Amino acid sequence: MVKMTIASDALKLLKKKDYDNYPLLLIVDGGGGDYSIEGGSCSLGADFSIIILDTRPSDPRYPILIQTDTDLKFYTSDYDLAFLGNNLILDIKDTTLRLRNDSGLLTGNVKLATASDLQKAAKRGQLYDKNC
Repeated sequence: MVKMTIASDALKLLKKKDYDNYPLLLIVDGGGGDYSIEGGSCSLGADFSIIILDTRPSDPRYPILIQTDTDLKFYTSDYDLAFLGNNLILDIKDTTLRLRNDSGLLTGNVKLATASDLQKAAKRGQLYDKNC
C-alpha cells in the first residue's frame, strides 16, 4: 500500500480551495491522457499533477487509494505507482506544492487542475503547452 504524508501547509491549501470535497488523483503528467496538463515524453517522471475529480465520483482507471494521514482521498494507478515510489510527502516550499519520496525530490512544482477545467479546454481544442 502506498502512503503519503500531507504536511499541514499543503493540507491547508487544498482545503482552502475546497478540494477536500472531491476525490483527488495523483498522476505523473507525461503529456498524454485525459488529465494531462503539460509535459511530454522527455519529462516523463518529472511532472506530477493533482487532478480534482469535480465531474464524477471516481475514475476506474485510478483504483489505488493512497493512504494519507488526513481525510483527503487520493487515488492513483498502477502505472503512476512506478514513478511515485515509497513514503510520499506532499508539502509546500516557497509557496509551491512539492512532492518527495524516500529517494528525494520528485518535483518542486505539483500542478493542480480540476477535471471540469481540463474537459472544457479539450472541447475548445485548447492544448496545454508541452515542454518537448
